[in-house]
Formats: sequence, structure tokens, C-alpha cells
Amino acid sequence: TDKLRYLTDLKPAAESYRHTPLLDLAWPLGEDENVLGGTLRADGKLYLRGLGMHASSRVGYALDKPYRRLEAELAIDESAEGRGSVTFLVVTDAGGKYSIVYESPVIRGRNAPLPISVDLTGAKRLVLAVKSADRGTEMDRANWLNVRLIE
Repeated sequence: TDKLRYLTDLKPAAESYRHTPLLDLAWPLGEDENVLGGTLRADGKLYLRGLGMHASSRVGYALDKPYRRLEAELAIDESAEGRGSVTFLVVTDAGGKYSIVYESPVIRGRNAPLPISVDLTGAKRLVLAVKSADRGTEMDRANWLNVRLIE
């Protein structure tokens, strides 16, 4: 059977979280909460585990052991009241250089969470990023729901 580890059980690499604000408001990284510090919510459901990030931002992790896959459900938090639109990216250093191994379609407020499973074979580092899509960064409250590493 596969063993899983929630990504929020790992600490982000030092100085790896960066939010690049469009205006002056810088958003924090939400660990097991949305960017407002509240419960992760999408499609009428509550989620206890995951990351809340605001576009445009990224966070990196040094992987403590080999993992086969990263799995998650991608959504805009319900606190955005149907607004917001982002693209989610997964970047790894497999093969000795960083490359994008997954890029989502545009995820918009009120879309059902999109399940993903991304190959992590050979990765020692992992970067998760969200970038704005339709209207600048207005209400771009992105959630990596139940984001987990599979051994």
C-alpha cells in the first residue's frame, strides 16, 4: 500500500515562500488554512489539510526522502465569493535542473476542485506556485487542498 505524508507536515525551505504583490498588499502562506487564516473551503466542503496561497506566489520544499507522486485538489477558496482565477504550477529539480512538471488549466472561483497526481521520480526539491490568470490578482485565493506526498 502507498504511504502518504501531508506536505504541511514538512516545513518550507528557509526563505522559500515569496509573494509578489500586484499592489502593496503582501499575502502570507496559509498552512492548513486559507490566505486569510480561515478554514480551507471549496465546493461547499471544508478541508483540514492544505496550503492557501495568493497569486502570484511560490513556496519550496526540500524533500526528506524519495517520493513517487504529489497529489492534491486545486481550487479557489470560497472566501473569494466566486471570483479569482489562477494557474497552479509544480516545479521539481529532477534531472539536476528545475523544470515545470505540471501546469493546471485556469482554475476559477466556483470551479469544482481539480484532482491532480504529479510524478516526483528523482526530485529532491519541490516548488509549488500560483500565478494570476484573468483579472490581475483580484481575489486569487488559491488552495492546494489535501496536498500530499506519496511514497
